[in-house]
Amino acid sequence: MGRVLEVEIVAKEAIKPSYPTPHHLRNFKLSLMDQINYPMYTTGVFIYKVNHDDEGDDDLSVKAGRISRRLKSSLSETLTKFYPFAGKVKDDVSIECNDDGVEFIEGRANGFLSQYLQEPDHNLLSEFHPFGKEGPVAGKDSPLLIVQATFFKCGGVAIATCASHVLIDGMSLATFINCWAATARVDDHHQPSKLPASMLPHYVTASLFPASEAVSSYPLRFSPSERVEFNRFVFDASKIAQLKAEVSSETIPRPSTVEAITALIWKCARTASRSNRGGSPRPSLLLQGANFRTELVPPLPDNSVGNCVGYAVAQTGEKETKLQDLICELRRAKEEFSKNGLQTLLENKCLLTIQDQSIRDKFERGEIDFFSVTSVVRFPFYQAADFGWGKPIHVTFLNFVSPNFFMLMGTNDGTGVEVLVSLSPEDMVLFQRNQELLAFATLNPPVDVNEAKNVSLGLRSSL
Repeated sequence: MGRVLEVEIVAKEAIKPSYPTPHHLRNFKLSLMDQINYPMYTTGVFIYKVNHDDEGDDDLSVKAGRISRRLKSSLSETLTKFYPFAGKVKDDVSIECNDDGVEFIEGRANGFLSQYLQEPDHNLLSEFHPFGKEGPVAGKDSPLLIVQATFFKCGGVAIATCASHVLIDGMSLATFINCWAATARVDDHHQPSKLPASMLPHYVTASLFPASEAVSSYPLRFSPSERVEFNRFVFDASKIAQLKAEVSSETIPRPSTVEAITALIWKCARTASRSNRGGSPRPSLLLQGANFRTELVPPLPDNSVGNCVGYAVAQTGEKETKLQDLICELRRAKEEFSKNGLQTLLENKCLLTIQDQSIRDKFERGEIDFFSVTSVVRFPFYQAADFGWGKPIHVTFLNFVSPNFFMLMGTNDGTGVEVLVSLSPEDMVLFQRNQELLAFATLNPPVDVNEAKNVSLGLRSSL
């Protein structure tokens, strides 16, 4: 895009728990769910327009140092509770909680935060975290968490968390961020950190779903060297309401926001793929990430740390499908997962089970369009990530690994939805020009920093 924004790394430090992990907790057992998830790193970037007006020192480096010290001291205290995050992957069934610590990287950007906010460039985000444009696999001896704080000339800051999916799913990350930020706010007032139990990690998944010696790995349908293009699409509240009205049907008169947007993205991605294959029809699969904490009886609390994710499998035949029919299929797949998904996962020890034999055969031969979607619309990333200088003005996630992946998340005002899309370069060219999509979504608009509000969970519950 012609813009130059570079980050100079000025410091690296291992942040250890403020108190040693007791000996009886040093061998942390993984669950079956941890074993069967693809061991990639998920990178979240939390961007802040820090207000320094009430601080007397005008030296931005001094202020950056103050923020850095608060982040590190509160991280150290938080790791006493999230002690596996400071360890290393030992083998397929355990984490060695050796207090090696979390690598904390500090960087200085050579530009201003506005360079990103005016035209958010997903490739530019690679400067804000240690992996660049690579998506390394979290194998043996890999750290569970890496943090990078990047400071801009304007005083803004970007905090990137690179979390290993060996243990940390989206809700686990939200729990960690919530606890870390709350500790930082308390630390800023020089008070002892007495946090409510709902903010503290709950380690129970390994006892509920013990690890197994015989598991089926996550089925990859891409090469690690495969080129991927990314883009961001924003649906505001009025367009969401319009879309939901247009896709309602007698079968599903009130589709959810996530259903309506997912169906539209899926349809447009299928159209792009078909056009680039000379118009030849292909069936498709869409994996919908499902948080099964709520599927258990009794349900697990949100602060249960560990992978609690399964996939509801929606599918279409070769013919083009209307949006209303796609929504019905999305709903059917979710209902089927609620009834049998967890039991099927436990029996097969595999994250993905395709029941239809003909579809399964085509999947094995690579003769099918394969997409996956996850929604963190209801996850409290904006609300939780206040370290003492206000809520983030923008939160986003990076995926430099897999094509045909969609991620839905809330906007900073709590009323809209951002969709992060990764496709092959050829499919992205057609996808981002699709007029049916652009009738409801805006392609990569500037981040409106004036719209960031103190969003409550209640505002998002309708999404």
